Amino acid sequence: MKGFAMGRLFIKLTIIITVVLLLFMPVNNFVKHSHDYNINHAILAFKKHPYPVDIINLGASHSMYGYYFKPTGLSHLDLALPAQTIQYDFKLLREYGKYLKPDGVVIVSISQITFANSEAKHVGNYYEVLDRTEIEPFNLIDYFSYLYLPGSNSGSFNSALSGKLKNFKWNSHQPWANNGKNYSGRKYAKVEAEYREAVENDNIERNVKQLREMVDYCSEKGYRVILTMEPVHQSYQEYFNEEVMNRLVFQYLKALELDVPFLNYMSDQRFVDNRDYFIDPDHLNREGRKMFSWIVYTDLKKLGYL
Repeated sequence: MKGFAMGRLFIKLTIIITVVLLLFMPVNNFVKHSHDYNINHAILAFKKHPYPVDIINLGASHSMYGYYFKPTGLSHLDLALPAQTIQYDFKLLREYGKYLKPDGVVIVSISQITFANSEAKHVGNYYEVLDRTEIEPFNLIDYFSYLYLPGSNSGSFNSALSGKLKNFKWNSHQPWANNGKNYSGRKYAKVEAEYREAVENDNIERNVKQLREMVDYCSEKGYRVILTMEPVHQSYQEYFNEEVMNRLVFQYLKALELDVPFLNYMSDQRFVDNRDYFIDPDHLNREGRKMFSWIVYTDLKKLGYL
């Protein structure tokens, strides 16, 4: 009887495990094929088939959605990723800078979070594009679960789900509700919270120091470095006005006294009132990206960088 009972228990467990696996597989596939999970696909494709490039751009999402140099005839590698810290900018530059052509250009995008952003919020984005020793913090279990069982990660699942449901947000949470002011207000509150935390934890000084080290590294390697700030919509500028930007960004840039050009397009009148160039108030869409890249290309030629 005991053996019979054990057999029944084994069958029940087998059935339960099979059902769980059958339910989990579509969830896992759903996450693995989501936009956010594959946000680094262009870098991965380049890593598999690298080639010499004229321009590398670094930065967070403003930069990631900001540049497309193919129509200019330049070869270009986009190393920007959402919420990317300046520490990971530097890690990626050290890893992929070897593919820059002689006198190649490095665009370092400066945004509202450049000096306040101190924590890599999406470490999984770097698991396949950087060596493990460069990833901080690194956890072997998290590494394998992210690569092979992403459906088991609540953050990855929620991100994939929110991507699918973005068109079903309340009207007030749509990017252009109230002409973008609702979205911009939420972003402002988030950035201010990050900035306060960075001040309290003395993270700003570390980021300022990292920017100098990265610029010095470019100089040592013979890269031609330039700082940029991408265009945003007027509704975004109403929150991130000159006074706010001086506090969040410009005071630290000024103190660094870097001997490199800074092209600030944040309030560029060719974009500021034109929603047709934006996905949302602070990210360019395809048309905006093409137009902006031509502008940057022209300005780089004027500076003698190309």
